[in-house]
Amino acid sequence: MRVNRKWRIIVQSATLFGFLWLFLQTEYRGTDELAYPVSLLFRLDPLALLAAVFAPGASNLLLLWPALVLLGLTFVFGRFFCSWLCPLGAMFDFFGAPLRRLSTPFIGWPKAKYYLLAGLTLASLCGLQLFGLFDPLSIFLRSLTLAINPVWNLLANSAFNWFYQADLPLVSPTADFVYPFFRDRLLAFQQPVFLLSIFTAVVLLILILLERLQSRFWCRNLCPLGALLGICSRHSLLQRSPQTDCSDCQLCASHCRMGATADASVQAAECVRCLDCLDFCPNQRITFSFSKKDIRRFDLSRRTLLAASLGGAIMAPLAAAAPLTSSYRSDLIRPPGAVAEDEFLRRCIRCGECMKVCIGGALHPDLLRGGAFSLWSPVLVARLGYCELDCTLCGQVCPTGAIALLTVGEKRKTKIGLAVIDKDRCLPFARGEECLVCEEHCPTGKKAIVFDRRKVLVGSEPKELLQPRVLTELCIGCGICETRCPVSGASAIIIITEGESRASLRLL
Repeated sequence: MRVNRKWRIIVQSATLFGFLWLFLQTEYRGTDELAYPVSLLFRLDPLALLAAVFAPGASNLLLLWPALVLLGLTFVFGRFFCSWLCPLGAMFDFFGAPLRRLSTPFIGWPKAKYYLLAGLTLASLCGLQLFGLFDPLSIFLRSLTLAINPVWNLLANSAFNWFYQADLPLVSPTADFVYPFFRDRLLAFQQPVFLLSIFTAVVLLILILLERLQSRFWCRNLCPLGALLGICSRHSLLQRSPQTDCSDCQLCASHCRMGATADASVQAAECVRCLDCLDFCPNQRITFSFSKKDIRRFDLSRRTLLAASLGGAIMAPLAAAAPLTSSYRSDLIRPPGAVAEDEFLRRCIRCGECMKVCIGGALHPDLLRGGAFSLWSPVLVARLGYCELDCTLCGQVCPTGAIALLTVGEKRKTKIGLAVIDKDRCLPFARGEECLVCEEHCPTGKKAIVFDRRKVLVGSEPKELLQPRVLTELCIGCGICETRCPVSGASAIIIITEGESRASLRLL
């Protein structure tokens, strides 16, 4: 293996496994506080930084200071992040390799990502934050959380269960030792199941299959983070020479993963400093050096740039006027500690970290509950899971402050909704059958669900029956009553947004 490529692959692989390790540690491990900086990947994310800057209210930029460091290093070394550190780029390099052998010549449109960045920026300035839908780091973590991690846990647990059931003389004793160690460090607290898992997996699969058209198709044509880093790297100190293919060779045209040597005007912005060209150049003509070079103007169409910017600006009022907005949904329950809804949607980058770490499996990606542009933002689906009373993990992992970090005492007092009984489905009301499940599971110190003893007619026979009643002032909307309700189908007790309290972002 060539020397420069070897070192890049080592660094790229080590970084990828490091982020995967942090992802696996984004999990309840028996303590109320996470031991590792699991949101480090998003602390490095300049798009998350932009989302925080453009969001209303106080900006907690100290959370995202590593992103400023990355931008500063980009001004020095160029767009190195895409080839050395980006985990999504590493996935494309690995899984796209066999597809690229089948690829046919495809020109692509590398300028499209710059227009997309302009549109997203103007939309964010006008009140609509869509960076999270296109951020490669969000795509990577979101795909791991919603699509890959559930399959990983299912297969791993199934394999160990098979070993136990097979009762093999050599394997079973080893499994007794290995499985607890394996489970406590690499598996989820409980088998994760999420809404939109298949949809998320299909999106990731499409991005990988695009490698069939062109190597690093996403990075070349669509990635807004790549566009931002490309703008910063145009005048970086580390530059490649020559900027285009040599007339008597042109090996770069067929080997460069980004096609950076095709046009001198885009070379500085498109080159990801992978250094592969140093190895495959037969005449050793290529050099990378710290020097000030004459960078040709990057010619973006002003009309297209203006149209993209106006498109982003127009989408904001369209989103506000969309018929499916949160004001029409009484069942839109956000995580405890979520800031005001408008600010929440402008801060949340749809990374899925809060869903990954939720102990009760309550948080799931939204489709349209919170509006036409609430896709992949976290909502509490109480029929599938509940909010653990003393858990503050979602606030610990949120990288942008969309979910404020609460103390355990604050968490116990935070109302995320209100339980409401549907008397047409509740067994004591609808069928005259005694049921104590909701009251038994209510976790508040003084029960938020109490019983009234009433005389009712069951058929033609009078009967004394305990009927549940929710104490509005005590209910915090945790959702465990809805989760545990034994009525099949829709629960007889549901959580609505009435009385919810939203947090304020705290500056560090």
